[in-house]
Amino acid sequence: MSTAPDLTMAAIKMVMALGVVLLMVWGLYRLTKGKLAVLPGGNPNKMMQVMESQYVGVKKSIAMVKIPGSVLVLGVGTDSVRLLTQIDDPEVLRTITTEAQTDRPASFKEHLQRLTNSKNRKHAHVENDRAVTPL
Repeated sequence: MSTAPDLTMAAIKMVMALGVVLLMVWGLYRLTKGKLAVLPGGNPNKMMQVMESQYVGVKKSIAMVKIPGSVLVLGVGTDSVRLLTQIDDPEVLRTITTEAQTDRPASFKEHLQRLTNSKNRKHAHVENDRAVTPL
């Protein structure tokens, strides 16, 4: 005579096994949490730091990378990384750095608008100096 499997006991065993596995995963997470923590822009104590990245197409993005003394704007594709511009202006660098440290940093669009406005001001200043300088 064959006995039917006890489905209630099988379900209890399955739930207990799942609980043990989940408890082990949670314990491993708690043990490694401090060691595996990743900061959004990388470690602020490192020489290079990715400030922001924005996707512009399939497998293509633009990234702002902070290095000592300047910020690089890089075009990143599947096979290459190209320098789009290098920001060396201390005033713009100070603004970008302070916004990166606040709760809500400026968007990539706001950074680009600020950069184009500061370049336009510089060019206008140079043109005005040339116009005033006697021949």
